[in-house]
Amino acid sequence: MVPAGKGGNQSLYVGATFSDFDPDYGYQRLYGIGAFADYNLTPRLGAEAEVRFHRFNQLANIHEDNYLIGPKYNYRHNRYVFFAKGLVGLGYFNFPLNAAHGSYLDVALGGGLDYRLTRRIYLRGEYEYQIWPGFVGPPDPTPIPLQNRPNGLTPNGFSIGASYRIF
Repeated sequence: MVPAGKGGNQSLYVGATFSDFDPDYGYQRLYGIGAFADYNLTPRLGAEAEVRFHRFNQLANIHEDNYLIGPKYNYRHNRYVFFAKGLVGLGYFNFPLNAAHGSYLDVALGGGLDYRLTRRIYLRGEYEYQIWPGFVGPPDPTPIPLQNRPNGLTPNGFSIGASYRIF
């Protein structure tokens, strides 16, 4: 029997990340910070919510932000937790020279590894591929040739970070 308030196999993690992403617009990579929360219903199945703000290394004020949530699958082996996730939410894009900005559907597929450093602290490395199917930019006065995207936008990149197990 599980004591009241322990939640059985359920667990909650909160963490922070640093990301290196190809924004799929322009020629520069964007770096950013983010936060995430993982709530696991069982040791294998759970959900993740994440936010990312790719605001560093901007060229002409181009930046992207993400607000995503969705299911996550975990596979544990000793101190390692391999995971795959499928998230959906909102992608925010700021166009060159602040000419315009917009919010778009953002679908993300990702996977990675959490390493249990201590009983409550985990280190994370992951890759994420995003699809923004409705992205079509306005005419762009700058020389960046990627302004009209009939097939959407596909930002992708890597993140590293750490999390803390609440329960």
